[in-house]
Amino acid sequence: MLQVRVKPGIEDRIRGFFPWIYRPEIASLSRKPRKGELVVVRDFGGKFLGYGYINPEVSIAIRILSFDKEEPVTPELIRKRILEAYNYRKRLYINSNAFRLVHSEGDLLPGLIVDVYGEYAVVEFTTYGMSLFRDVVLSSLLEILRPRGVYEKTNLTARRVEGIEVEEGVLYGEVPEEVIIWEHDLRYCINIPQGQKTGFFLDQRNARRFVRDLVEPGDRCLDVFCHTGGFALNMKKMGASEVVAVDLSELALAVGRKNEELNRLSGINWVNANAFDFLRDLDRAGERFDVVVIDPPSFAKNRHAVPNALRGYKELCVRGLRLTKPGGYLAIFSCSFHVTEQHLFDVMTQASYDVRRQVRVVARTFQDKDHPWILQMPNTLYLKGIWVEVV
Repeated sequence: MLQVRVKPGIEDRIRGFFPWIYRPEIASLSRKPRKGELVVVRDFGGKFLGYGYINPEVSIAIRILSFDKEEPVTPELIRKRILEAYNYRKRLYINSNAFRLVHSEGDLLPGLIVDVYGEYAVVEFTTYGMSLFRDVVLSSLLEILRPRGVYEKTNLTARRVEGIEVEEGVLYGEVPEEVIIWEHDLRYCINIPQGQKTGFFLDQRNARRFVRDLVEPGDRCLDVFCHTGGFALNMKKMGASEVVAVDLSELALAVGRKNEELNRLSGINWVNANAFDFLRDLDRAGERFDVVVIDPPSFAKNRHAVPNALRGYKELCVRGLRLTKPGGYLAIFSCSFHVTEQHLFDVMTQASYDVRRQVRVVARTFQDKDHPWILQMPNTLYLKGIWVEVV
């Protein structure tokens, strides 16, 4: 097996269970590496640190799967980790038949995402090294879940950066274009092949539940970057008299309309528009809402994009504060690790000063518990939301 030594000073972080080793941190290799092959990681003096896989072509060159010298990376280890992840989800008592089964580093399986939608599973390999375990991942899912179908999704980053060349499609059985799932007392239509991520934003389950505590019958609500209407549907379910839901994707809005019909709801105004332009238009028209939720896509794919991202977040906060009635509620989210919770608090503070509105924090929400994050790896905490009352 390929032997890798890291530079002095790196070993403490690895011994603290941080599973990434960046390319410049590698001191030496026992030979020229092959993309995706398994490695033994050692400190500069040769002491064991962990087992992982390597891709010498990317910035995060090594991802560690085992810090135990007696537990090398084998198909049996992958199978064991997937079973442990499944047993953990069973203990969570998630009020839905859709959940994340494997959350990459959060389940000690870096590079692997598995979401379950009722009788179907969706797999996503985000690293080349983990994609080499495709067969054992699939066989494990068939054994544990006994699904009717398994679909593999791919993303542009995995293709471009990691060099994964597999086309997405059905890995096992049959996967219909539309799958109906339930969450609490609502049902959702999921388009697995065409939907964003693996088909639905499962990580916002907790926030969708929390918004119900804020909506009163007769309220006027706004769902910005609504996707397929997760927040909008919950607002309407709680008796909102009017809900405006805006998104740039006509496909997402079409699914949102289906979800409204599926739940026998009415009164949601689905708007196909650029969110920034639409918020400005609402403000100019003097529109005001009791509850405003702003859940944008990731504006910061890396740390270099953070300054521009924060300018976008500040504008959203300014518009959101102006559109929220006194005594109403505003929520804003970041789904990028690089835009932190403190960043959100800072831009909200700056925006409140600009519009001369006092705000009171009423809640903080994070990715739901089937998307676990590792304390020793802050990168695994990616979804943050702050909820404020506009005084």
